[in-house]
Amino acid sequence: MNKIKLKLNKFIKKAKSQKKLYLKYLSKKITLIKADFKDGLVVGNLNQHQIRIVILTGLIIFSGYFVLIKQYYYQNFLQIAKVEQKSVQQLRIEELQKDLGQIVKGHPIEVMIPYIAQKDRETAAYMIGIAKKESNWGKRKPVLDGEDCYNYWGFRAKRERMGSGGHTCFDNPKDAVDAISKRVSQIIERNDAKSAKNLIVWKCGSNCAVTGGQAAADKWIADVDMYAKKVLN
Repeated sequence: MNKIKLKLNKFIKKAKSQKKLYLKYLSKKITLIKADFKDGLVVGNLNQHQIRIVILTGLIIFSGYFVLIKQYYYQNFLQIAKVEQKSVQQLRIEELQKDLGQIVKGHPIEVMIPYIAQKDRETAAYMIGIAKKESNWGKRKPVLDGEDCYNYWGFRAKRERMGSGGHTCFDNPKDAVDAISKRVSQIIERNDAKSAKNLIVWKCGSNCAVTGGQAAADKWIADVDMYAKKVLN
């Protein structure tokens, strides 16, 4: 933020400097006009041709000054706004990344935190909660030919590469985070999720009776909420 303020101050000083130069230029032009018309600047002494020249000169000066200010505004002050907006977004990501990193430290999912932190906090929170419940943040994971599938959420969407237990196999950590975050976000939005209860479809599909019954579903909800709230609170 201090860098932005310094940059803003620098731009303002430059603008003031350019304004002084332009005013100096205007002063010289007015002096030249006075010299040309001498005492003809008295309105009563101006002929029609001189009046047109005066009006045209005034319009040119005004237009030039307006264009100068507009151009300087677009080139500098709008850029400051973009830098400031980007900085706020970057600060949000850094804060979320720090919070998530502290929670999952020492677990395989830790390598995915920079990607998860790019998502909104609510989506990231439930991703962390589900991953804890489904794989203990990557300590239990599906593999393909002995290689990590980067699937720490028990995700079973069909893909060309499928890992052990019929789980989806992702190409890399970013691929996994992008796919999982998209699905989690869809469920949150569709169900206006307020707790893991609204995401129970992740565990049960269409029928909790075939995935351990209601007791298992309630346990899943409680455990996911416990870790999601660490991120949300």
